[in-house]
Amino acid sequence: MKKLICILLVLVLVLGLCACGGENAGGNDQTESNVLQAGYARMNCIPDDRLVHIAGDDAANDPATDGLLDNLAITCVALKKGEDTYLIYTCDIVDIMDFYKETESTVSEATGVPVSNIILNATHTHSAPTLKPSDTKLPGRNNYERKFIKVSTEVATAAIADLSPVSKLSYGSIQTEDMVRVRHYLMNDGTSYGSGHGSTASGYKDHLYPADEECQVIRISLEAEDKKDIVMMNLGAHATIVSGTHTSALSADFPFPARQYVEENADVRCAYFIAAGGDQAPNSKIPGVVKNKADHFAYGKQLGGYVVECLKNMTDSTTDGIVLYNETFTADRMKDGVDDPDLMEKAKEIVELKRQYGSNSAPAVKEKCNEYGMTYYGASALVSRASAPDTGSFPIGTMLLGDIGIVFFPGEMFGSQGKTLKEESPTPFTFVVTCSEDDQGYFPNEIAKQEKFYEYNTTKYVMGTGEAVCKRYCQILGALKDGAQVPAQPATNP
Repeated sequence: MKKLICILLVLVLVLGLCACGGENAGGNDQTESNVLQAGYARMNCIPDDRLVHIAGDDAANDPATDGLLDNLAITCVALKKGEDTYLIYTCDIVDIMDFYKETESTVSEATGVPVSNIILNATHTHSAPTLKPSDTKLPGRNNYERKFIKVSTEVATAAIADLSPVSKLSYGSIQTEDMVRVRHYLMNDGTSYGSGHGSTASGYKDHLYPADEECQVIRISLEAEDKKDIVMMNLGAHATIVSGTHTSALSADFPFPARQYVEENADVRCAYFIAAGGDQAPNSKIPGVVKNKADHFAYGKQLGGYVVECLKNMTDSTTDGIVLYNETFTADRMKDGVDDPDLMEKAKEIVELKRQYGSNSAPAVKEKCNEYGMTYYGASALVSRASAPDTGSFPIGTMLLGDIGIVFFPGEMFGSQGKTLKEESPTPFTFVVTCSEDDQGYFPNEIAKQEKFYEYNTTKYVMGTGEAVCKRYCQILGALKDGAQVPAQPATNP
């Protein structure tokens, strides 16, 4: 009997230890699942043929025949906390057009990540294939769209497979010098020059207003010794260096050598994003910059050098939480000029000539534009305004990652707007990403309207919309930071 009791006591003790062990194991799993994780993947996405149009080629008639200067790629940073996974893309393409919805749904189906947690962003290189819905003359366009969706799915799968615990999250910024310009100039004769309006003989005097030359950096440090850290960097400048010298060559432009330099000199993996640069471009000193004669490799390496320097002095962030808030922003459409019958007739005539000749660079189109004092882009936008509804809507995304705010803007925010957003944001650091998802074009500032610059002539929304979206970002970030409910969007914007 005593022997039986001893056996029973041993069994109870063993079962108790197993139960404790099981509980502790479960607790460890739960703890691990609540740790912020990050993964990274990048794959090349180059057209299989050359039957594509180049985004920065105004003529848009010839296929890309000048070869490949450097690789076009799709990069994905995966973030996970608990059961929620987020995919942040940066793609070497000029804009994310209407096919972004199909891309996200395909990626979602393959990975199980909700569409709402997937964000596609473009580096805005003007030397990538254009994927505008209207560019269907060459068969390579549709082939490349299919490849883009396929590679995007493969990159997401690889980034998720690469997920591992984050040991530290940090941020910092550095002011570059003479690398970014506002592409609007004051001339010697007192007139102003704006991109898309042609030059004058009086010569350049100075920038019309200051540029935002800040380069922002986020570093995601990983616990695993065999995993290189992930660096996210941005700069508010169009990737247009190559398009001025090799109009039919495929290239990721300066983002390619920039991230390459950072990876080689900081032993990390790098993702480049374009910040608020709707009115900003690379600066290689006036007046040569107007012709885009700068070497994109030299420019990218110089930018990479700033990032490597910035990585030496970063501020630690908490890794406690991650949340992505998506909403649809509604604003009044631009209607300026549609009530001027004479102006509308001239615009329609220019648009019709472009349709006949197949190019806005055709001599007949240029001649008519000069005669009427109107660019093709301005004429096309004016015609579109006449038939557009009174209001328009577009998606905006706002992420809170630890102490870091990240905004995803679906268009070309001006540098002045991005600078104000960063200054007024309630988070200690706000990382600005533009050319995100549904492309809505330019959001000009008041100076562009006063000078009637290209961006104002082509904008879809009333003046002040860009500033209104920035205020909304600050409002959302404040609520997310405080753990409060996001207040309702104002009934009228801006």
